[in-house]
Amino acid sequence: MRVLMWFRRDLRLHDNLALHEALTLIQQQQTKETETGPVEFLPLYIVHRPQIMRCGANRFQFMLESVSDLRDALEARGSRLIVARGDSLEVLRRLLPAWGVTHLYLDALCEPFAVERDRRVLSLAKSLNVQTHMTNGYNLYDLDAVIAHNRDAAPKTYRAFLKAVASQPSPSLPLETPKKLPAPERTHRELYGQVEEYWKSHAKARGTEDQDEKMAPLEDIAGPELEFELPEAAAFGYTVPEKHPFLYGGEHNARRILDDYCRDEDRVAKFEKPKTSPAQTSPSPSTTTLSPYLFFGCLSPRTFYHQVRAIQKKHKKASAPPVSLDGQLLWREFYHCHGHANPYFDKMEESSTCLQVNWRLHSIPEREDDMTDDDKLARTQFEAWKNGQTGFPWIDAIMIQLKEEGWIHHLARHSVACFLTRGDLYISWIRGLEVFQERLIDHDWSLNAGNWLWLSSSYFFTAYFRVYSPISFGKKYDPEGLYIKKYISALKKLPAKYIYEPWKAPQSVQDASGCRIGKDYPAPIVTHKTAMDRCLDGMKRSFANKQYGRPPSSTRKRQREESADSSDES
Repeated sequence: MRVLMWFRRDLRLHDNLALHEALTLIQQQQTKETETGPVEFLPLYIVHRPQIMRCGANRFQFMLESVSDLRDALEARGSRLIVARGDSLEVLRRLLPAWGVTHLYLDALCEPFAVERDRRVLSLAKSLNVQTHMTNGYNLYDLDAVIAHNRDAAPKTYRAFLKAVASQPSPSLPLETPKKLPAPERTHRELYGQVEEYWKSHAKARGTEDQDEKMAPLEDIAGPELEFELPEAAAFGYTVPEKHPFLYGGEHNARRILDDYCRDEDRVAKFEKPKTSPAQTSPSPSTTTLSPYLFFGCLSPRTFYHQVRAIQKKHKKASAPPVSLDGQLLWREFYHCHGHANPYFDKMEESSTCLQVNWRLHSIPEREDDMTDDDKLARTQFEAWKNGQTGFPWIDAIMIQLKEEGWIHHLARHSVACFLTRGDLYISWIRGLEVFQERLIDHDWSLNAGNWLWLSSSYFFTAYFRVYSPISFGKKYDPEGLYIKKYISALKKLPAKYIYEPWKAPQSVQDASGCRIGKDYPAPIVTHKTAMDRCLDGMKRSFANKQYGRPPSSTRKRQREESADSSDES
């Protein structure tokens, strides 16, 4: 019997349902080994970077660090991780029959494109007589059950979602970390040799050489040394930034951060997300920063949930959802529920829940000659927003932090999303979603789409007139502008009086601080009040029209398997 444990977004040993079930089967079979033959455990991770999916260097590096940490944890317990490369379906098509795999274990994912990919994997396994075992450890609740309870639709509001999950079984207690794992039966080179021999024999039996272009070349799957070793980011075309973001991947770091945060039980019990500061960054950010660890599965959501709930139960006046720490996990479940139910959640025209707004730069003409003057202006403004060059220091500092570190506070995300869409530039939220998809270490398809829909008032949030000021909002948290000065070197010497509105600084002050507006730091690309009024007029018309998207007439699910196979999605 050969058991393949396919690690995906469960890059941990603690509370790993699929791993636990695989080990349980192995232990049961080992007692019958004389009857059934030897048992082999094959832990696998597949690294892939398809062109269709935006994944920046910071997130890719975080993923590699997380896989490296998993590899070390496996080796410390007597096992060894196999790291393959390529499209997951093609890799499994090569490896499952070659290694004679009898059982495949994996933890389910919730996005529609991932569900579709897994459907194909299950079909492949069935055709090869491989028994497949899929667990549900990525979420606290069974999303299908939540949707079914809500008349086959994702609950539209957070309150309705809480009501829906209240009828579901409470999240189970987390499983312990295994102390010992089955030792490898073969070296990685021997595993490669078996794959090579199998496919040579297969080709010979067919009377043809193995030149099927649909099948991934064996050496590409195993890596240049044919050892199934963890690759460097450069092997996938990435240039890793010289300065490492303050977040390092891996289960070890995730558990350390959670334990450190929970030592201050009063802080945990009284946590209220809206009261945390977007200007408070590393080394002491105002929130847990555990979101990327939850996405990659370095941290089990059940472990987080129960560790926090144990503290809250000891305090009579503990905060509650939606603002509490456990409430943040439930926001994750809420958006996952919507993403699971709607394969077009990240689209405008195709999503039945998305308000249709005549956004600028929503569709981009392929030819320059087909662009209007406003198209060109919107493109220039979008690039300024993307690169932290809007002339509004609060907005620019956030976008620079995002680019450099791959993480920004949720209120910082609110600020820049509002500025791009309904607050100032009236540019499509799709453009912002794409930038966040590439740059966020903690990018999650459902959460990213849900937050952009919310902040652009395209879904969930209808009070479009409540605009985050790019000038006054940051002052509430950081009147001295220390956050701005940390990320915008040109403004380091500018007095706090002008740090949020440097264009108002007299020429003498600009000269003294070595920052001349329009030269050392850009002038504002819009006048906030004028731009906001224009945006509000457009939003008012859109809400009056009450037009929403329409899914394609085909009943076939949206095909997104290639996206699902990116290293950050699989």
